[in-house]
Amino acid sequence: MNRALGSLQVAALLVSASYGIGFLFGSGELALSHGMAGSIYGVATGFGMLVLALFARQLWATGLPVWDLFGRAYGKQLQGVVALLSLIWMSGVLAAQIQGGVAVLELLGLEQTHSHLVILLLIYGASRLDLRFASALFAMCLLASAAVLVYALVVANGMGVYLQAIPAFTEDLSTFSASRVVAISLAVGLLVCTGADYQQFVLAARSPLAAVGGCVLAGLLLFVIAFLPSAVVVAMQSGGMLGDLVDTKQVVPWVLGQVAGSVGQDADKLMLIALSVAALGAGAAILRAMTEALACAASSSRFAGHPIFAPIALGLSALLASRDQGIVDTMVSVNVVYIASIGVCFATMVSGIVVPPQHARWIVAVGFAASVSVHLAGWLGQHGEDTDVVSLLLGCFLSAGTALWFRFAAGGWTGRFSGLRR
Repeated sequence: MNRALGSLQVAALLVSASYGIGFLFGSGELALSHGMAGSIYGVATGFGMLVLALFARQLWATGLPVWDLFGRAYGKQLQGVVALLSLIWMSGVLAAQIQGGVAVLELLGLEQTHSHLVILLLIYGASRLDLRFASALFAMCLLASAAVLVYALVVANGMGVYLQAIPAFTEDLSTFSASRVVAISLAVGLLVCTGADYQQFVLAARSPLAAVGGCVLAGLLLFVIAFLPSAVVVAMQSGGMLGDLVDTKQVVPWVLGQVAGSVGQDADKLMLIALSVAALGAGAAILRAMTEALACAASSSRFAGHPIFAPIALGLSALLASRDQGIVDTMVSVNVVYIASIGVCFATMVSGIVVPPQHARWIVAVGFAASVSVHLAGWLGQHGEDTDVVSLLLGCFLSAGTALWFRFAAGGWTGRFSGLRR
């Protein structure tokens, strides 16, 4: 690994990994019904960065992504399991890019069915492009959208709304149920700590101090930009400047298109195309990561490196995107399964506690089974809005209970795991 990133570069990459279509469109979608509390996704991501900073030094010392770290601590079998579990949360991120891309293409005039097909084909094609070129293009398009979003805030006379964002955010949180606040906050914040896409930039820092500093700076920057999409939507909504949108996922691209269109002819279409490219760039990057996770899980089988991995990953995400859920809710619903499965074993690694591999496999399996069972019950009409928080908390509780039972039944675990301290 080429470890050459300073703290500013680490922070910039962490923020760019966070400020994507899910962040931008999802926050705007929530703001329509929850006001400034629609910024909860960005705020939770910022707090997650600060928590990541607490063990960034130890993580940097390993030089390993999360599934390889599990492989070192608990054996190759669990390494493949964690790679597959990572596929679950990554499918939620890719589904958000698909939903955002479809929303933009519909604004450009395509029908919904055609939009889904076109965006899937384009994401697959973009994943075949040179990664450096795709990343640069994606970053430029998101930067352009951020500039237009700031301009939209000025046009909508929303600076006052933005400057009062923190008290308005705390007040508007009451529009969410307590269970939904807990589910979104934990699912998003803890994923920042355990997700390989964020950890890769920590690992690439030039020193432990740069890794920690980058995480702290990224958290602070995210607190600054987290309220921007919601502030624009709230300001325009209170000023009666929003049209009748059929799909709430379209509010941010619609606003950006309208504001860009006021600058020059066809600028609205260029803005929407730029947002489409941003969705493609993010989708291509996450599809590559999902393909690598599948390859890691199948590394010991004859299917390793099979070209069918990319279509499988894309198909899984397409199914998730087709569900009638909001963008943030789509990501949260799968994040909780991943965290409930690996959370306890990840915490023991960070703490330096030795867990025998056979015990670790049971701990992960119990957390996964409990979390998925709650989701299945939710699909059958049980739990309702509380499905995500029950899935997360029950999975973690039973996983932790299994760990404690093994520890006392085995007469205590001895030694200290040094995998995060090398």
